[in-house]
Amino acid sequence: MSEIDVNGDLSLLEAELKTLTEQLQKLEEQRMQLITKLQQLQGAAAYLRGKQDPTPDQTVAEALEDKKEENEESTDNE
Repeated sequence: MSEIDVNGDLSLLEAELKTLTEQLQKLEEQRMQLITKLQQLQGAAAYLRGKQDPTPDQTVAEALEDKKEENEESTDNE
C-alpha cells in the first residue's frame, strides 16, 4: 500500500486555492468595470433618446396618454 503525503498534497491544494482565488478576484474586478461601463452607456443612450425629436408613434402615444389622463380627471371631478 502506498503512503499518502498529506503535507505535500495539502501544499498543492492550498497553492491551487490561492491561484483560483486570485483569478476570481480579477474576474470580479472585470465584472464590476463592465457593469460600470454598461450603466454609463445606458445613461448616455437614455440622454440621447431624450434629445431626439419624437417619432409620429411617440407623438400619438403621448396624445393618447394625455387624453386618458384628461378623462380620468374629469371622472374624478364628477
